This record gives sequence, C-alpha cells and structure tokens, in this order.
Amino acid sequence: MASRAVGRALARVRMHGNAIRYSSACIALLVSLLLAGDVNAGVLRLRRTVVVGDSLLAGFGSGGFVGVGRPGQVDSAPAFVARRAHVRLPLPFISEPGVPPPLVIVDGNGNGRLDRGEVRRTSDGLGFRADPGKIVRNLAVPGEDTQSVFEKIAAQDIAGELVTGDVKGRDVLKFLILGLPLRSEPVSQVSRARELRPTFLLVWIGNNDVLDMATSTNPDAVTLTRTEFGNRFRALLAALSDTRAGMAVANLPDPTGIAALRRAAGDVTSCRLADGTTAPVAGDDLLSIDLDPGQLPTPPCSKVLNAAGRAQVRAKVSAFNEEIAAAIADTEQTLGVRIAPVDVFAALDQLGASGVDLNGDGVPDLTGRYLGGIFSLDGVHPTRTGNALIANTFIDAINARFGESIPRVDVARVAAHDPLAHSRFRPAGEVPFGLIGDSEGDDLDSFFAKTFARVEHGIDDIRKRFERLF
Repeated sequence: MASRAVGRALARVRMHGNAIRYSSACIALLVSLLLAGDVNAGVLRLRRTVVVGDSLLAGFGSGGFVGVGRPGQVDSAPAFVARRAHVRLPLPFISEPGVPPPLVIVDGNGNGRLDRGEVRRTSDGLGFRADPGKIVRNLAVPGEDTQSVFEKIAAQDIAGELVTGDVKGRDVLKFLILGLPLRSEPVSQVSRARELRPTFLLVWIGNNDVLDMATSTNPDAVTLTRTEFGNRFRALLAALSDTRAGMAVANLPDPTGIAALRRAAGDVTSCRLADGTTAPVAGDDLLSIDLDPGQLPTPPCSKVLNAAGRAQVRAKVSAFNEEIAAAIADTEQTLGVRIAPVDVFAALDQLGASGVDLNGDGVPDLTGRYLGGIFSLDGVHPTRTGNALIANTFIDAINARFGESIPRVDVARVAAHDPLAHSRFRPAGEVPFGLIGDSEGDDLDSFFAKTFARVEHGIDDIRKRFERLF
C-alpha cells in the first residue's frame, strides 16, 4: 500500500513538472511570436485605415465607378495597400453596371485597331450600393477637391432633389459613398473620417483642383491661388489630426502627363488664333485624344497645350506641392501627428519618362501613353497595374517614415492579369482624335461635370432604390 501511494505521489510530481514545462514552452512561443511578428498578422498601425481622397483613391477608372471592373474599386491603390498589410478595408461597393458605367473598346469594324469613337459605354443603366447597410472606410469621392472634402451631404438633400427632379450627379455619388448606412445628420469625408476613429489615414486630395488645366488645355482654367490652396490643405490636416492617427499624405502629379493628352506628332501642324490667323504647332505640343475631328486639321489654338503652357501648369502644381509639404511639416511640428509624405509627383514623372521594365530586358513594358498599361480607357485614371504602382509609392513612404516592413505589390504579377496592361489595341504611335465616342464634343473637357451629368441622365434607374431607403 505504501509503495503504491509513493508511486502515485511521484506520478503527480512528474505531471506537475510536465505541466510547468508545457506552460513555460507556450509562454515562450507566444512571446517569440509577439516579438518576431507573425508573417500572416496584419500591420497593427494600419488595422483601422481610413481613406480620404478623390477618384484616384476611390478606384474610379475607365470613366466609371464599379466594384469589380477594369479597373474596379477592389483594384484601388488603398485596396492594394490593405492587402499587402493584411488588414481589412471595407469599400462602398458599387454594383454593376456602375455609377456611371465604365468605357470599353468596341472594335466596330473588326480591324483590330483603335478608330474614332471606338471607346464608349455599352450600358446606359446605373448601379447602386451593393451593401447600403455596411460601414465603409474608403471614403474617397470621385470629383472631390480640397473645398468639397469639407462639404456635407444629407439624406434630406437627396430626397429633396428626387422630389423636385433637380438631381445633381455629384450629390448622388457622394451620398452613395458617405450617406449610407442612413443617418440623421449630414456627413462629409472629413467628419466621417473623424467619427470612424482611424488608426491610420491615407490622404490624397487636390488633383481636381488642378486637373482642368490639362483636360481643357488651358493653364488659366484654375484660378485657385497658392495661398488659398495652402490654407485649405492646412485646415484638412488639422481636422484629421484630431484623430491622433498617423497619416500618409500624397502630393499632386503633373496633370499634363495623363494619357488623355496626345502629341500633335505631325497630325496637327498649325492652329487658329482668335483673329483668324494661324500659328505653328510643334510635334510635342499636346491635344486632347477626344478632340472633335471636325476641328481638324487646324483646331483652335485654345485646344493646344504648347511647351510654355505646360510649363505654366507644372509651375502651378509645384507651388501647390510646396504648400502640401509645408502643411505636413507644420502639422507634425505643431500638432504632434506623424505623417509620411508620399511623392507621387516624382513617381509619376519617372514613369512618364522611362516607363516600367517588368521582365528586365531593357525595354519598358508599361508606359504613360494611351493603352501603355498605366492609364485606363479614360486616359486620366490608373489601370489596375497603375494602381499597383501608386500603392507601392504609398507603401515605400509608410515603411520609411514609420519603420514598417509592408511588402511591395508584385507589379509584374498584377500586370499579367490586367487586360489593359497588354491590350492588343495598344497603338504603335498616337491614338486617333475623337477616340471616345460616348457623346458629342470632347468628353475630357470638364471631365467630372460630364461624369455627373451621366449620373443625372440615368437617375430613373436608381430612383426606386433611393425611395425604398427613404
């Protein structure tokens, strides 16, 4: 009996010792994982990322806004960043055909080349928020600028517009992104971003403050002064700093580098001045790809952006970028919020100058020209591949400023699955004028005014959806 009792006691001691060793091993493993970081764990700093911006962060592309497209919202630069950081980024997912539907290539004569009018929409309908009850964190609104980012929209505004028939496409799109789920109080990007208690903010706004200088080929199209822009940007960063979240804030690219502008390249050699005389046009002067062919071969000189005009545009953008840099520095110093400056201006300049060699053969596979793989069919917004390149610019800046190790997007892999990165319609030279056959006139001049007009034209397709909400 005594020997059995002693045996049981020894067994209990051994079990207790094993338990201690097991617990110690578990604790050691847990500590090592916390210190080393689980390769599948998300980046803690970005766990509740909120996006403030315009169409370039929203995932707008090829003249349309839709959840899955070429590209779609799921292909936006913030979506790429979130996936590489292993964090969730809920999107205001827009159902097909989109708001508005995107452009596509329609090879009407089957000749395998891009001809006039062959980039167009094939759907007149409108989509809607696929999940109106979902709380989203990509708040970027197409068409937004440094003033409208503060402007609020309310359910009552949309309801009133539906009753009177005076529907504004800008309000519809903004409400679909910010106004759902329904709320009693009005909301803006800034107010909503603050409500969401972000741990990090991706900010890229101001592109629409300068875009018209390029799409209207007029350096004087933007009257906003450097001081006014700087004051707006400082106010934006100050308002977002109340969240105490770190930020990645991008500057503005030179809009004359968009693929919506093509070189005259000998197709246009002179232009008409207001007094009826003509002036020479250089081969590198820029014109809209959607220039009315009826104005050829000698279009008005107002339709030509020459070297002097391009220099004016670039100087204004550079001045605005100096204000962005100063606003970032002031905000960090006075409000104590850490901000990663994202130099999109330099990144897109480099892409325009040398393109991207994906396979290392010394020849650029991606260029900034139309159907060069970086710009989508509207010539203004990025393709899926272009968004991947922009995402890497954000990732590099975040890693440098905050000491993170977010892996870059594999651009070659993205391009391999992006139809617009290796389109069989990619021209050897310049695309024909009058390329976009979606409506009369130049679809690129006053780009978002015409985008919003298309939403207004199709409002009956979603009127009942709105009425059910209200």
